[in-house]
Amino acid sequence: MKAFSGLLWKDFNISKVWFFGWITIVFVIYLLAFGLGEYFNEPAVVLPFVVMLGFFHFAFIPVLIYSMLRVEGKTQLWLHSPHSGVKLLLSKMIIAFLYSSVSLLIVDGLGLLSLSWQKEVLPYLPWKEGIFFNLGVMSSSIYLGCWLIFYWTFYHFLGKFPQVKNFRWLLLVGIFIGYQFLSALMIKVKWFMDIYEGWTINVSRGFFLSGDPGNSNFEISSEAINIPIIPFISYFIVMVSVFYLSSWLLDRKVEV
Repeated sequence: MKAFSGLLWKDFNISKVWFFGWITIVFVIYLLAFGLGEYFNEPAVVLPFVVMLGFFHFAFIPVLIYSMLRVEGKTQLWLHSPHSGVKLLLSKMIIAFLYSSVSLLIVDGLGLLSLSWQKEVLPYLPWKEGIFFNLGVMSSSIYLGCWLIFYWTFYHFLGKFPQVKNFRWLLLVGIFIGYQFLSALMIKVKWFMDIYEGWTINVSRGFFLSGDPGNSNFEISSEAINIPIIPFISYFIVMVSVFYLSSWLLDRKVEV
């Protein structure tokens, strides 16, 4: 346990500059949006910027993990590490998840602050919608992060074989196309679609901003949409599978 905490601390140190740099960007964008709202006397102008910052977190974990992998690649230390590939990669995933969670909570706080200026047009604070949004963004970011780890590890693993080293990126493109092709085939299978459409949960459409330059309006829709559960289950299985496959490849002593 002590050794793993050392891995976490190491990954924290090599990524903290990226994190604090991103938080600085978040506050700069928010202050600029706030200034625009004050200048045009439209407080609601800041809300699309807050939502945009939230959507940026789809890429937060993949980008942060990639930055850590690049640093590790320059040192080559994990070629001689006694830790398994699972621990080496899981440490990076945990740090990226914690940083992303903190960043998303900061954006949530800025969103609540902005929503408080719109309380005269809001029937309630959309806290439930916010939770679903956070879960969707975070789970998607983790999913993309696992795929990035797999592509990065597989790319450098192929570097051990001179026969494919010069065109290994084509194999990565082939994996991507093949996965998308299989996914498209699955949605054409009747029994799969019956299950797909049968397992759903109802979620509010949430909030939106409407209007023109002279009259903006922030509203919440009470309508509900059906969100299927099967994709989340299948994405989870794929995510765990590619993560463990990446760990197995890393245990083969990947050189970068």
